[in-house]
Amino acid sequence: MSSHLTATGRSFFAGLLDALTGVMGASSGYLKSHGPRVAMLARQIARGIGVSGEGVARITLAGVLADIGMIGLAEEAWEEESLNLAAETRERVRLHPVRSALALEGIPHLDGLGDLVRHHHEWFDGSGYPDGLMGAAIPRGARILRLADTVVALSSDRPARAALDPARIEAIVLEFRGVEFDPEVVDAWVDLLGRGGIAPFEPHAFERHVQRATEQLVPPDVSPLSSDQLLEILASIIDAKDPYTAGHSRRVAIFAVAVADQLGLTPEMKSTLWAAGYLHDLGKLAIPVRVLVCPDRLTEEEERIVRTHTTMGAEILSSIPSLRHLRAGARHHHERWDGTGYPAGLKGDRIPLVPRILAIADAYDAMTTRRAYRAGRSHLEAMDEISHQAGRHFCPDVAAAFLSLPAPFFEAITSPAEWRPEPLTDPARRAARAAWRYL
Repeated sequence: MSSHLTATGRSFFAGLLDALTGVMGASSGYLKSHGPRVAMLARQIARGIGVSGEGVARITLAGVLADIGMIGLAEEAWEEESLNLAAETRERVRLHPVRSALALEGIPHLDGLGDLVRHHHEWFDGSGYPDGLMGAAIPRGARILRLADTVVALSSDRPARAALDPARIEAIVLEFRGVEFDPEVVDAWVDLLGRGGIAPFEPHAFERHVQRATEQLVPPDVSPLSSDQLLEILASIIDAKDPYTAGHSRRVAIFAVAVADQLGLTPEMKSTLWAAGYLHDLGKLAIPVRVLVCPDRLTEEEERIVRTHTTMGAEILSSIPSLRHLRAGARHHHERWDGTGYPAGLKGDRIPLVPRILAIADAYDAMTTRRAYRAGRSHLEAMDEISHQAGRHFCPDVAAAFLSLPAPFFEAITSPAEWRPEPLTDPARRAARAAWRYL
């Protein structure tokens, strides 16, 4: 295939969707398996009440992604050891359906997911959130997700309580029939229970059903622009883990493509760097927010936890065939030219070219961005540090290419209001032109 972004069409797009669902599995604690379990139960209920195949596909994907708005917002709520959340935390939790919907509405070819996700906490009697919808005004798929979400939550161990037994869960659901839950959905679930028709959660079956749902909703020919939009959404979710790194993944991608241009690399390599730049920090979704935004020096244990983001990201990408070419960038972008980096301590030319380029793009953006524990450096200070670390931290040839980029390029990239991507065919060229037109 000539380009991972231009030739794979649905395969690459589907891979990005897999990564988006994998994002939830990379989260810690209760959130880790909640979405997939909700998706599978909701799928079975939907089929039981005669929802169309396309509708079932939407409900399946909406189920696994419904809580994606919790990332970087109120993740600590899942680990709370008290049943009564603090008022501030509770208010942030109530925002997550809106936040999830805003993210998913931007995904091409997935029309309708936004409404399902936004309303999966509405109650049948109108007392839910965020919009207080009532009865049939709540999308049918959202009514199904409301029941599935509750059943999965009650059947899972939480820090504040043990999982409830099936009889107790059924009693609670019946008690709230017509209050929290749509009677039709409750009756379908009870009927499935009675017939033994609810299959236990099985990860491989879940993966198959997500793949099938994607195939039902996404056309065979997907434009690179669609994949580009999905990359933006994935990056925004990754960057949401740390309020100090908004736009970091996009900037790393653009810096990396610019370096590739200076080195005369092929369009295929630019396309790989573009996607790898967006996804290099995918594993940070497994790192607790308290560690990422810690204002003090990290302990040895916290440092160890942060370093796992490289292997976690690589593991997610390795599990998705159409994204496996990006795993080296995720795994090795913190290696150092002198062999003192992590996770493998690779040295010199043993470090693949993609992570060598990402390392310098990542470091520059980290240095020039304000963090919880320090102010950002100036452009000149960062460039001086890169020059000083050439041959130590960074590959000398990559450092020379980065240092040859003129100042107006950096001004354009670090001033978001000053540039907008142009709708070109190839997203790597589109990003490069969006930056280089300021030279």
